[in-house]
Amino acid sequence: MQTLRTDGSSGLVTIPRLYLDKDGVLDGDDVPDGQQVDVERLGERCYLVRVADAGTLPDVQECEAIERLVAQRLLNENAFGQPQKAD
Repeated sequence: MQTLRTDGSSGLVTIPRLYLDKDGVLDGDDVPDGQQVDVERLGERCYLVRVADAGTLPDVQECEAIERLVAQRLLNENAFGQPQKAD
């Protein structure tokens, strides 16, 4: 787990180099200058970080982890969004 640091008036965390390398973000061994990154607040203490590729952000709906969460929510609720009741 990382420690939240300050950078001016913003909080700062890092993305491990191993993850950036795995996703093809690094330019050789370096993080490219001017790499665009988007941060969205999803809810209380929960944030989504996306790294742009040629100016385009990855579609959240195509992320495997998001798909799993949505599928789990659908399995746990009925058609009206109410929790499923045990038979």
